[in-house]
Parts: sequence; structure tokens; C-alpha cells
Amino acid sequence: MLGNIFKPTASFRRALRDLTREFRIQRLHRAALKRVRRYSGNSLRLNVGCGKNFKQGWINIDLGKEADLQLDVREPLPFADESVSTVYSEHFFEHLEYPDEALHFLKESLRVLQPGGRFSVGVPDTEWLVTAYAGEDR
Repeated sequence: MLGNIFKPTASFRRALRDLTREFRIQRLHRAALKRVRRYSGNSLRLNVGCGKNFKQGWINIDLGKEADLQLDVREPLPFADESVSTVYSEHFFEHLEYPDEALHFLKESLRVLQPGGRFSVGVPDTEWLVTAYAGEDR
């Protein structure tokens, strides 16, 4: 009977899927925050958005269950200021919403990087980014 009264639209179903995904991400993130202490120290190396490309001796961060930490990098990184020697990411950065999520990730990376630390990001197409930067386009 309810189905006849309330038939959800495609947009409504998409919104529910998105909300369900966000609840899952939050649950994974909160669980990872409890485990992050085992990775404290100086000169940490972060492999952000690693997918299945795990690096031995690094903290592999992704939402997949195989990663060391399932962190939502749209949130503050749970590492101390200047505690990371390298932030590495390959084929992840382009998935962040621009400008808010992308700028947040960049600011957090800068915060946790040690002076002289390395920030290495590989993206499939950077022409738009370089053009935007050169033109001071947010």
C-alpha cells in the first residue's frame, strides 16, 4: 500500500544511496581513529587513496578493508603536526571535490608534513589544474 502512496524518484533513491555510503564511510573512519595510535611517531609515510597499491613500511590509507587505516581524508588527518615525512597519492586526488575537499586535503597534508617533507601526487590529467593555477582560478 505504501508503495502506491510513496514511489521514490530516481533522485531520492540516489540521495539514499549517497547517505548510506556516507554512514559506511563514517563508521570506517571512526573505527580507524581508534587504531591510529599504533602509527604515531615521527617521519611517517602516508600512501593516501592506495586502493590495492600497498607500500611496505608505509601507512596505507583507503576505504577498502585491506588498507592499514580506512580514513575519510575529507576530515582532519589524525596525525600530529609535522609528523609525516611523505604524503604520496596516485590516482586519488582527482576524486576529491574541487575546491573544498581538494583544498582541505592539501592544507591537512601541509599541516602534517615535516619541514622539507615530500608531497607527491600523481593525477591522470593535470592540464586543467596547471591552467587554473596559472590563471589564479579557484
